[in-house]
Amino acid sequence: MVDELNNEDPSPPAYSNEVFDDDIYGELILLGFNGQTENRATSKRYLTKKVLKRRDVANGIKKCTVHNLATTDNKIVKDKSRHTVSFHSDNNKSVVIEYSQDPTKDMFQIGRASDEQIDFTVIDTWMFLPENSDNAVPSRPQSEIMEKSDRTSTISRFACRILIDRENSNKAYLYAAGFDANQNISINQKSLKWTKSNGEVDGLTTNGVLLLHPNKDDLMDDTADKPMYKWREVSINGDVYEPRVTRSSSAKGVYVPEWTNMLQDGTLIDLCGATILWRTADGLERSPKMRELEMALDRLNAGRPQCPVNLNTLVIPKKRNGRHVNRRQPYVYLQCGHVQGKHDWGIQISSGQRSGKCPICLVESDRIVQLSMGMEPSFHLDSGVLDHAFNPCGHMASKQTVLYWSRIPLPQGTCRYDPVCPFCYQLLATERPFVRLIFQDNCFDDDTVRFSNEA
Repeated sequence: MVDELNNEDPSPPAYSNEVFDDDIYGELILLGFNGQTENRATSKRYLTKKVLKRRDVANGIKKCTVHNLATTDNKIVKDKSRHTVSFHSDNNKSVVIEYSQDPTKDMFQIGRASDEQIDFTVIDTWMFLPENSDNAVPSRPQSEIMEKSDRTSTISRFACRILIDRENSNKAYLYAAGFDANQNISINQKSLKWTKSNGEVDGLTTNGVLLLHPNKDDLMDDTADKPMYKWREVSINGDVYEPRVTRSSSAKGVYVPEWTNMLQDGTLIDLCGATILWRTADGLERSPKMRELEMALDRLNAGRPQCPVNLNTLVIPKKRNGRHVNRRQPYVYLQCGHVQGKHDWGIQISSGQRSGKCPICLVESDRIVQLSMGMEPSFHLDSGVLDHAFNPCGHMASKQTVLYWSRIPLPQGTCRYDPVCPFCYQLLATERPFVRLIFQDNCFDDDTVRFSNEA
């Protein structure tokens, strides 16, 4: 199945992470789409999440034979009944690794291609962003942020593959590169490849496939000064290395034997243009359900938060509405965290961006943004109080959720890593990636004084 939809097809339901099927292995979710199950690029629609289920007939593979051939001897490679990985060298020699069927595994492939063997078609996230999207905080270096018209896709047509044990879905393994329509992976003369100490040949794809495993031991630790999580690069054979200096560098990173290519609940996969979150079936079952997040939002709105300027009740929406904003839409002053309605007291507007002095604490905020709900349940660590928001986008979540995502530096360009909001993919502010929300009914507690003093 190819996840490219005809325009006349009905849209799948949005905002769901309910798991009822025992045959479900897990789900792949693209970062940046806030729960929507599809998005449009050019004239096509693409899914932003993909459920992986046990196949009716296993299509897994395993290594069986290594052939040393002349490059011109491509009989094995052209045989569509065989899966092969070909490593070509400059001396007209090729190492061809042949794979046989493995009835204990299911294989799923991810890539930019719309070919039949690709299970999840993924294109670059920036193609979905609106033209006026804030894809960088102004204080960030802008040298690598290019105009859309000047950029081409950096995602491989056959980016990676995942093999999952049919009887134990926790055994899911990621490998760089996917098989083309001829069931072949071809590594040409100029591609990065090497022979390991055991005689096996391995290599990396042009822009690489990175993975990041969460440390489950400290997910519940809300200490704010913990170090950033680290990315690693996975090879065609599934070995794990330090990332290259740049994504397409001709020198591989240091081998990291203590890391594994086995996916965990919460593992992130970066394809150099799009980042995917892997949630296991068990993880989805334990994570907050959409109805739980809606209940948390309803409880907050039921408290009838007030705007201290307009003296009216605020209503926090599930989705941001940029066209019809009324006085009940809450805004947050990102420097202090005070939440108010839309008003003109001390407000300055430059290039569509609101800024000004907070009427409550008189602290200047360079940004005053709308609040809206983070609607993708799989990105939330819990369904606790929605008392924090990412800076500068204003997507709301619990403290644990914003702390966690602010520690994940997502790859940007060829060699930069910066945290982003998982709901909209906007870069987070360096000094204060999130802010605690202070509503009128608790705006004079100790935290208000502390935030004002820090500002």
